[in-house]
Amino acid sequence: MQLTNKISQHEFTNSISVYENDVPPYLGGELDSLYGSVYSSLFHFRGTADLLGLNTYVARNHDGIITAIFLFKIENGMLRVANEGMRLQASDVVEFSRFVFENYPSVSAVSFHAVQVSNEAIPFIHQGFFCTEDFIAELPNSRDEYLSSLGKSTKKTLKWSLNRIERTFPSFSFQVHERENIREEDVRAIVEMNHARMSVKGKVSHLDEAKVQENLRLLRECGALCLATIDGEVCAGTTVFRIGDSVISRINAHDPKYDPYRLGMVCCYLAACASIERGARRFHFGHTKYDYKVSLGGRFQAYEHIVIYRSRLHFLGKMHHAIRVAAEGYRVLFSRKLLESAESESGIFWDTTRKGLQLWRSLKKKNHDNELVPLH
Repeated sequence: MQLTNKISQHEFTNSISVYENDVPPYLGGELDSLYGSVYSSLFHFRGTADLLGLNTYVARNHDGIITAIFLFKIENGMLRVANEGMRLQASDVVEFSRFVFENYPSVSAVSFHAVQVSNEAIPFIHQGFFCTEDFIAELPNSRDEYLSSLGKSTKKTLKWSLNRIERTFPSFSFQVHERENIREEDVRAIVEMNHARMSVKGKVSHLDEAKVQENLRLLRECGALCLATIDGEVCAGTTVFRIGDSVISRINAHDPKYDPYRLGMVCCYLAACASIERGARRFHFGHTKYDYKVSLGGRFQAYEHIVIYRSRLHFLGKMHHAIRVAAEGYRVLFSRKLLESAESESGIFWDTTRKGLQLWRSLKKKNHDNELVPLH
């Protein structure tokens, strides 16, 4: 059912519609074009229970063009926007918040997770804390332009690595398989390489069986597998999802025996080139800083968890929630800074910190291995 609020149309610049307990399928393409995020796409929500009970807010400008789409739920006086990974104008956030506070009297606060909001002022009491990151490359019109945009040492490394791989392994092949042409065994081969590399670093891969299944489902709906083979055997690969003009890299791994050839970086570079050839404008390398992401043009992008309160009184009434939001925000920021410093700083303190992190990762890996269900 579509509910259009006449008062809101009169008071706001945009025409606003709300679909209660419904996410109209026609909005799938609009979501992809607006936000270019997996976690804001219907591909993601169709595979989760989160789609159940969601309401949809749609804002249009004077020309009828959609400018904002927010999927949301209301629980215990809090409105939670479910779609994430969005780059938003502050004006859209303010307009949505005003609409909510004027039309949903029970709502004390509105929360967005993992979003970027432009720097304009938000005229409400609000909190904003770093919660995650991405490394994003703006893609030019051609493969040659992309290579030219990279640093001198990166171009030299890529050309040297590709030439050496092709000379040493004449059977080397790089192909892009899309949706129904993706073989599950190839994806699992890449996952196993990811597990192996994380294990060598004393880390636990986040790719458990549930996440593997989710990746397989998304790959069949909006994905591609960029696969490198030597003598017909998988040696490296990158899984990507196409959402609007963006390509999102999810898993990038290679066989460790090809480390001397920088095959992981080469495979990711070739995946970005393939994305350019298919008309993409952005390549998302994903969170966690690695040198190869920066070398290939990825620029750090911070995303925040934002909570907007109806009034100062409602902020005080939700103080317990505000404290939790702040505590989590500072924890994430401190952890990120600690890990960055532990990797780059020297001295007794940081040597001790690194040993502590290695011990923690070792214990975490041991517990994970004891609970692990084998992939099949």
